[in-house]
Amino acid sequence: MGKQLPKLNATGILLAGGKSSRMKKEKAFLEMDGQPLVERSLEVLQTIFSEVIISSNKPELFEHYEIPIIKDELLDRGPIEGLYQGLKTAAYDNVFFVACDMPFLKTDLIRFLAKWIPEYDIVVPKTQSGLHPLHAFYHRRCLPTIKNNLEAGHLKIIDLFLVCSVKYVEKTELESFSDLENVFYNVNTPEDWTAIRKR
Repeated sequence: MGKQLPKLNATGILLAGGKSSRMKKEKAFLEMDGQPLVERSLEVLQTIFSEVIISSNKPELFEHYEIPIIKDELLDRGPIEGLYQGLKTAAYDNVFFVACDMPFLKTDLIRFLAKWIPEYDIVVPKTQSGLHPLHAFYHRRCLPTIKNNLEAGHLKIIDLFLVCSVKYVEKTELESFSDLENVFYNVNTPEDWTAIRKR
C-alpha cells in the first residue's frame, strides 16, 4: 500500500441540499455496491481535506455521520447559496465543493485540481461535456461577488466566472486521468441511475 499523502489545508464541502425532484428520492442515499453515495463521497473527501462539511437543508438525515452540517439561510436559491454559506463557514480559504450525486470521485484528480489554489479564485474542470462547477475549488475571495450576485438575483454559479479569476483545467491537462466521463457524471433521474449502474 502506498504512503498516504498529507491532507490539504483546505475544506471539502459535500453539497446535499438539492430537492431531488426528478429522482423522487434522496439522491445522497442511493446505494452503489451496498454503500450510499453520501458515504462514498465523504470517504474520498476525508482522505484529502483537513476539514469536511456537509451542506444540507435536512440536517437530520446526516447527523449520524458526526460531520458539521450547514444550512442555507434563504431557500430556493440553488447551489450558489450552498457556496455562499460554505465559504462563510469553512475554516480554510480554499474550499472544494462537490455535488453528492457523483458516484465516482477520484482522489488524485481532486488533488491535481488543488495545484492551482490559491493562485486563482476558482479552479474548475472543463471537459468535452462542458464546465463542472460542482466539482471545483472556490477561494473565500469569491464571497463579495457571490453576495452581490445573490442580492441581484443572479443565481447561476457560472455568472461568478465573469468576475472572478478562473483557472479552467482543460481536457488536455486532464489526459492522464482515465474514465473522466464517469467521474463527472451526476445522477439526476431514475434513468441516469439505471444507466450509471450498468457502466
